[in-house]
Amino acid sequence: MLLRTEIGLDAAGIDTLIRHGAQHPQLAERIQALREAGFITLGVVATDDEGKVLGYQAFSPIQVNGEELNWVVISAAVVDPHHTSTSLAKDLLFEGLDSLNEFSYRAVVGYQALSWLQEQGFQPAPGLTLDTLGEQEVVIYPLEEQNAAQRQAVLTLPSVELTESTNH
Repeated sequence: MLLRTEIGLDAAGIDTLIRHGAQHPQLAERIQALREAGFITLGVVATDDEGKVLGYQAFSPIQVNGEELNWVVISAAVVDPHHTSTSLAKDLLFEGLDSLNEFSYRAVVGYQALSWLQEQGFQPAPGLTLDTLGEQEVVIYPLEEQNAAQRQAVLTLPSVELTESTNH
């Protein structure tokens, strides 16, 4: 298995994984819209020896109190159902975190699968709120900004237009 940054040729395999393999058509629409709008900061894929996409982790820019501070949010985390018992999700996450750290991103925010993210080293961030999701709890993985979990801020997710059939 190979873990690497996604390339343009991976788009169809990523879409197939999300839409059919993992059966998340609404997430597939959102990822496509984020990609078309230029809001995928980093995508990491896991492929088999034939190049089939088995896992995908995407990160998108997020604003902090209306400013760009080199923070990102986990916008997708999908693993082929036949590989969920492996450490693939963790491997994809840490490959992404390593790459983001190398590119001087300051922090990574998560708002889904919070318990699992905390097991991976993400910290609760009670002072951070997502503007579109209200009281949704978030966790954060500080990269360069070590005090990120103590900040008081409103976070703004990237906004994209989705097709009418999607209500995500």
